[in-house]
Amino acid sequence: MVKHVKLATSLMLNYNYCSSICLYEYVVIGLARHTFSIIILLCLTALLVSAAGCINPDSANLEPVSDEQIREMNDALFPVIQIVEDEMESVTSALWDTARELDGIPADDPAVRLALYKLRSEIPLSIEIGRFDRNNTLISTTRYLDPWWIPGVTKSRLNYPVDVLEAAGPNCMVSDFYQYQDGDRGLMIITPVYDANGEYDGVLRLSYDIDSLFSGLTEYLKNEYGYTLWAMHTTSLKFYDEDTVEIGKYLTSDPAYQTPELQNMVNTVLKNDSGNISYHFYDTTRGEDTQINAVWSTAYIGPEKEWRVVLTDNVPERAGTCVSNVSVEELKSFVENAYVYAQKVGKTEALAAFNKENGDFIDGELYIFAYDMNGTVLALPHQPDLIGENRWYMQDTTGIKYIQRTVARANLGGGYVLYLYENPANNFVSELKLSYVMAIDDTWFIGSGIYLEDQPFSNTSYIDWHKREELVSQVRGMDYLAIVEGIPAVTDLINDPNSDLNRQEGLYPFVITEDGIVLAYSMDPSLVGTNQLSMNNSYGMSIMREAISLSQEGGGLMYSKVWDPKTMRETFVLIYMEPADDSIYFGSMLIIG
Repeated sequence: MVKHVKLATSLMLNYNYCSSICLYEYVVIGLARHTFSIIILLCLTALLVSAAGCINPDSANLEPVSDEQIREMNDALFPVIQIVEDEMESVTSALWDTARELDGIPADDPAVRLALYKLRSEIPLSIEIGRFDRNNTLISTTRYLDPWWIPGVTKSRLNYPVDVLEAAGPNCMVSDFYQYQDGDRGLMIITPVYDANGEYDGVLRLSYDIDSLFSGLTEYLKNEYGYTLWAMHTTSLKFYDEDTVEIGKYLTSDPAYQTPELQNMVNTVLKNDSGNISYHFYDTTRGEDTQINAVWSTAYIGPEKEWRVVLTDNVPERAGTCVSNVSVEELKSFVENAYVYAQKVGKTEALAAFNKENGDFIDGELYIFAYDMNGTVLALPHQPDLIGENRWYMQDTTGIKYIQRTVARANLGGGYVLYLYENPANNFVSELKLSYVMAIDDTWFIGSGIYLEDQPFSNTSYIDWHKREELVSQVRGMDYLAIVEGIPAVTDLINDPNSDLNRQEGLYPFVITEDGIVLAYSMDPSLVGTNQLSMNNSYGMSIMREAISLSQEGGGLMYSKVWDPKTMRETFVLIYMEPADDSIYFGSMLIIG
């Protein structure tokens, strides 16, 4: 009971809402007078139990689940539902309020751009926000250096009739899972804007990172209670899963879900607002069939929009502490040897060797993985079921898009990348991995990695999603300030140890140029004015080069290890980067561990 009080308290941090208690009532049916009536009564009772979303009695070889476990899982799920609903209400309300502020203001007025940047800084899980005119043409946007968002050129693909937008009111229109023009994925939230005469004049569109909302909640549940989450629309479209390869599947028609047992699970969840069920599922990550016990409930999002949020217990238990015996130099040498082999024998023979489970390219904890430059798996000897899967949008629970980061690093001549990944030597528990990657040619690359002994992550240590959002909001606030007062105003604030920017606990903002010149660096002011392109940590990672590369791709999150002059040692950090203009980049670091 204490654990669930802790769960509710922790999850509801920064959220204010009233708790609701679900009351379950049982109807006692009078005894039938005849045997035939009793049989009919029993059949109806079984039908009602099935319709209520309980465990399917026809599923073979399923272990029973106790009522106590179901209660515990529901206790963990209920506050998650409330947080999701409150978060989405907060986002839609903020978008609606901004639209009302912009009523009567021409779409190309500079005030529109300021309002959009301000809103983006207040919603850290927004990807971009755009003002479109009545012809669905983009006029103003917060996306910078993005060829897919060009004012005056870009046309919106997802459009709603004006009466539908107006009927949604402050709830706005929330799309189903949506793929943006640049290939990224999330939700689109839309609300109308009016001209000075009160006539419809276009819309505000906000693309929302639903992955990061759920991944923060998942990381907490997984580490503290051994549960994870997945979610789908009532159309059966799965829009969140910790295994992002699952995202985008229609579960009623996807080939992997066509067994009677899985179709029963999908249909039961779709037909009932809440319930519990057990089912078997083949886990491609671990390469095994496992029983999954699940409870679910419904988050109500805007007009006629329902999300089924499913909490499951299929989280691997840590087998113990796994200390790597491989040095950074040995890791690099292992990959370089594989590179020489691939160049010698060619792609086909090399991939066959890399995928051989007991082959020459598996050496203790080391093994070679390979991807093409589009993120499709070419070699994963411990996870052969993933061969051929495209993992471009894979991200760890912190939000690191590690396939994209490894591709970028390979294209820049190779090097080291940090991210969370399942450790096959520790029951596939996610641990911090240091990988070294090299491009074989311009179409594919290879790599290998080690799980770090001194990592700041464990089953009970992880990044709180509130702190991650504070990190993102700080950098986006710097963007907004730069638009209002100019980039020098931002660097001056960072270089002032008494400024508000330097009072956010655990956050260290900085500004760098495309050439590696440090314009501001709150963690170590002595570096201001110096060129730090050669700044490498003890893992051989080029911190500034990686930050510049990330900024030039539009920004995002990355891990690194930096020198902290206050403690006189290296410390792990989570870094968020965004471009301020063509040649200057804003960032901030969150100390972790």
